[in-house]
Amino acid sequence: YIADPYKVWSTLIEIARSGELAHHTYVTLRISAYGFAIGCAAGIILPFALRPLPRFTEAIEPWIMASVGVPKYALIPLFILWFGINDAPKLWLIGLLVFYPVFIAVLAGIRNVDGRLINMARVVGASEFRISREVIWHGLLPFFFSGLKIALPRAVSAAIIGEFLVGFEGIGFYIENSRQQMDVTGAFVGIAVAIALVLIINAVLVKID
Repeated sequence: YIADPYKVWSTLIEIARSGELAHHTYVTLRISAYGFAIGCAAGIILPFALRPLPRFTEAIEPWIMASVGVPKYALIPLFILWFGINDAPKLWLIGLLVFYPVFIAVLAGIRNVDGRLINMARVVGASEFRISREVIWHGLLPFFFSGLKIALPRAVSAAIIGEFLVGFEGIGFYIENSRQQMDVTGAFVGIAVAIALVLIINAVLVKID
């Protein structure tokens, strides 16, 4: 039930040489990137849209935070029912898992920007758009990068889990297909690749931060 590390390494080299590893990795990263872009955009835009509406924010924020507790992976069958067997269910899953950490981080960052800086920008005649772009956005960047460190690995993990149930390519499909064929070595190869992807993404974020 546990693969021989030597066999895992040999299989990894074999599928890398054949191009199969590159293809499955590309598919997973592509859908991860699309879903991440959707969730990240929503997680950034919504807090900025709510900033001028404090009372409305207070009204809907508890509902948004309550929805965090909904098990997102349990929604996959519903997404398949609603959107079909294509990339759409995976995009919804990835987008949701990315949205929450980014939304929470950006909202916290907006609230922690020094109000005196905003007032000074208004005094010199800066528009609200320029204040949002030059003052608030730069002030919340540490919060934003903290959210990214959670959201990006989640995007890859969500894509892989979505591929277990939907699709015929990708790292998740490779793991699930290996499992169905009782290929323990293949399953461990897929898991190793998934771990490597998350570690590489995290290392890139650390360098950028």
